[in-house]
Amino acid sequence: MRVMLITNPNSTSQDSSVMRHVFPALDAVEGAEYFVRLTQYPGHAEEIVQDLTREDYDVVVAVGGDGTVSEVINGLLGSPDDPRDPQEVPALGVVPTGSANVFARALGFSGFPEDAAVELAQTLRDNSRRTIRLGVWETPSDGEQRWFGVNAGFGIDADVLAAVDKQRAKGHAATPARYLWITVKTWRDALRNPKRIKVQATNGKKEISLSGMPLIFASNTNPWTFLGPVPVVTNPGNSFDKGLGLFGLKSLQGWSGLAGLFHLFGAHMFSSDEVVTMDDVQELEMQVPDEARFQADGEVVGKCDLVKLSSVAGAIEVLAPQ
Repeated sequence: MRVMLITNPNSTSQDSSVMRHVFPALDAVEGAEYFVRLTQYPGHAEEIVQDLTREDYDVVVAVGGDGTVSEVINGLLGSPDDPRDPQEVPALGVVPTGSANVFARALGFSGFPEDAAVELAQTLRDNSRRTIRLGVWETPSDGEQRWFGVNAGFGIDADVLAAVDKQRAKGHAATPARYLWITVKTWRDALRNPKRIKVQATNGKKEISLSGMPLIFASNTNPWTFLGPVPVVTNPGNSFDKGLGLFGLKSLQGWSGLAGLFHLFGAHMFSSDEVVTMDDVQELEMQVPDEARFQADGEVVGKCDLVKLSSVAGAIEVLAPQ
């Protein structure tokens, strides 16, 4: 079994001591042969795995955060316009070393890299695999299309991530306390100047069309987060086996808005008419009057005014615990 390890030395919790624990666990798998590649700049992981087939490697393991996982997915599958066959490209494995690690945790791995490496080693021994759905985002203005595995959205989530990136650029760690502090500040800013998002979505059984929404998320699994390790539970029934989960708030103001915020963090006993949810969404369109930040898989893509999202079944084969 030939396995490529794509490791991002700049991910939040990765250092030489982490790899000293991760590699021995994987190296204990009988018959596995490993080849290690280090990423050197954003987008490098995607370049490394482009055009790989199962004749080259049986498995590609992303050792990094959700951003590294997203790069590997996009490199392996190519453009969503003409995706590669998931049975012809290497299967995807993950050892989480980021701040959130949503993708790995949603597959059933530990959020701690040393423990996840032991679990991944067992999946290699058992050849434990599953095929999952992925999301696709498209910006019609430039025709760009990309895969996402965790979440995508306009507004508060993207603003929080942009602010955290600025703090990291100054040398500050992306700690849970910093995520929470920035989220509270961003929420207060949104109360004063809320986004006005128009959304149209369908899951094949019903359609919704709303406007003036200050908050919209689309998730490919549950739970997910833009708060570091803090779980965000928008759609409890969502999973990698269903379409996208849509969550939105009609208002951030007053008790109803606060109840919606509680709902966002899993306190569903606080009901609110301001909450909008929809499961198993196949197609989703979000539009804002003026350009706003858009994020996918925890990475701020940039600013735009219109994004189309869709869900693709059986998009990629992954290693996952039983």
